[in-house]
Parts: sequence; C-alpha cells; structure tokens
Amino acid sequence: MTRLTMAVIMVGMLDAAAFAGEPAWLPGGAEVKQAVEARKGKTVLAKLAAEMKPGTWVELKTAMPKGLWGSPLVNGGRNNGGSGGLHIAGWTDDAHWDSRTGQFLYMGLRQTRQFIAYSETNNSWRVIELDKKSDNPCFQTRFGHIYSSNGFDHERSRFYHRYNGFEDEKQGLKLAGGISFFDSVTEKWTKLPPLPPNSGFGGQAIEYFAALDGLVALGKQTWIFSNERQKWESLGACPVDGYHSMMRHNPFRNELLMAGGNNCRRVVARIKKDGKIKRLKDAPAGLGIRGDKMSVDPSSGRYLIWGFREDAGRQCFEFDSDRNEYRTVEPAMAQYPYKGAAMPVCAFIPEYNVIMWADVDQVFLYKHDASADYPVAVATPEAADAKMEQKVEKGK
Repeated sequence: MTRLTMAVIMVGMLDAAAFAGEPAWLPGGAEVKQAVEARKGKTVLAKLAAEMKPGTWVELKTAMPKGLWGSPLVNGGRNNGGSGGLHIAGWTDDAHWDSRTGQFLYMGLRQTRQFIAYSETNNSWRVIELDKKSDNPCFQTRFGHIYSSNGFDHERSRFYHRYNGFEDEKQGLKLAGGISFFDSVTEKWTKLPPLPPNSGFGGQAIEYFAALDGLVALGKQTWIFSNERQKWESLGACPVDGYHSMMRHNPFRNELLMAGGNNCRRVVARIKKDGKIKRLKDAPAGLGIRGDKMSVDPSSGRYLIWGFREDAGRQCFEFDSDRNEYRTVEPAMAQYPYKGAAMPVCAFIPEYNVIMWADVDQVFLYKHDASADYPVAVATPEAADAKMEQKVEKGK
C-alpha cells in the first residue's frame, strides 16, 4: 500500500466526523460542543475556514487595536530609561486556542508582559489586564522572551504561564516567579506550588499534557504537576533539555512532543500516556525557539514544523510521530505570508481544521493538505546548526 493511499485512509478516518458536521476531536464534552455549534457557520472565522481549500493560506481580517503587540511602557519605556515598548513575540510560537470560549490566547513579554486575546464571536482583539504589583503572574521581567513558557489545558480552559520573579526597590516590589494559570471562563489567575528546589528546571519550556492530566516542565529532569494529587512529580531524564526547546501537546494522538534547543538541536522526543519519555528520529534540521514554529494539523494529528534559518533556508516539515517520518511540505513555506522581521505566533483550531497565525496587523489561517504525497525530508548539513547556535548566543 502506498504512502498516499495510507494517508488518504488515515485522514479520512480523522475527517469522517468533520464531514458529518463534527470535528475529529473537541475537548470539554457536551458544553464545548454546544459552544462550537453555536458559532459554527456564523462567525467570520468559521465562514472563512469552511471556504478554504487544503494546502492554502488565507488572511483573516480582524479588528486589532493599535499597540496590541507592544509591551506596556513603564517609566517612559526602554528608550527613555524605563521598560517596555518592544514587540511581545519573537523567540516563541506559544499561542493557544480555547474552543470553549472561541478565543486565541497569547501571553507576550519584552521586559513587561502583555496578555492578549482574539474573540471569534466579535472578530476582534483585546488586552487582558494584569495586576502590575502581583506575582500571579509577574507583570515585569528584566530579561528574556516568552520562549515555550505558555501552555493550555483544553479540557478545563486553563492558560498556563511561567515567569521569572521581579524586584525593584524604587517601586517597592519583591515578587516571586513561578507558574500560574488563567481560567478563560472566570478570568481569574491561580498560582501553582513551586517546583522542588532540586528539580533542575531551566525555567523555559512548559506544556499541559491531558493524558496524564498535568503540567509538564521540561528540563534535563522532567517534572509534571499532577492535578489529581496537587503536587510535582518527576518523569525522569529527557534527551530534550528545555533550553530554547519547543513543546506541543497533541490531543489527537494523546502525546506531548518535545524538540530542539541549544544543546540538542535535532533531538526529538515524546511522552505518551504511560509517562515514559522516548527519543524519536532526529529532525532533518536544527530546531529551536529562536525562530522556528511547531503546531499540530487537526485533520491528521501530524506535526507541522516551520524552520527559519539563514544557512539552511526556510522549510516546513510534516512529522508523523507514529511512523517516525519527516516529509518536506514545500507549498506551506512557498506560500508563507509573513515577510521580513515578522514574529507571528500560532495555534491550531480543532473545530475548523486550521492553524491560526497572528502578528501585528496581520492574521492568517493555514489549512494543511494531509492527503498530499510529500517527499521524504533530506537532512541539512549539521554544520548549519553550529552557526545557528552562535547567532542564538549573540541574540538571546
């Protein structure tokens, strides 16, 4: 049986429910299904997604307030001796879609944090205000980017965010870092207990994993906060150490994928519901959160990885974790709509079989053609990884 024939069969199985009027997977039971049904065919997003052909990009026109993607100013902003005034994305791909409320959620950071949301119902964006004197979460952080520090529990509609502490004598602030979650229904924050002092957590990559009902913190030793037991527990050593690494929860395959980073450029591993960490086939190119993006195709459950690097060029890989196989999706990159120094973030929308991308003034939808017979990916020279590491170290 050819790969094309198998792809058609597998995609057909996942899409059967969609063709019957229901998505292949939705979280949250009857409540979420009712909410999705109420929006179906009525919103600008829903109508646009329904009209899209597989393998295409389409712009979604939205109402976006000025300054949405800029970090809030403190004492006049960075250029005037204060903080903020910078793009809140870059070095991240970590936005999330909430099917219950129909929202695209993203916490951004450059010295100060900006929490933003797109509403499918009114096709517009807003800022979700943060308490500037609270450590749940901290509004200010002196250095760094978002990296892979956002996660999402689709079942409970909880948006997780990891943050460093912040101290400033002039402002009278001495705030502790940590991990908090935002309930998108009540719009209230809750802070988790701190990780064990000996956890070895590097402080960058987190993601919720539904199969184990907990939040995973990625490091050389990987930990999970169990919702059932309300405590942190070790998952053991991981070949992907979390430093500038990427993580993505895949509810279609009940797994969590981890990839790349400064110390393990091509290493890819996954966690399944048995809690075991398994290394998979290395990626065909070096990966890291500096510019690469990783999402999930809702129609097939495969991963889509967009790679942006000067030495190896721009590439898009489709990764089938069950077959342990990478394929090059040239059309997805050839039609990639963002230009120059754009820094978009993305999130998959299961009810519409699309991936939503957003940045300053521009929002796009991508619908993957999972039935196409893409060529097996050819690995790029590993020398390009070393050059990329040097640029990352200079730019971080």
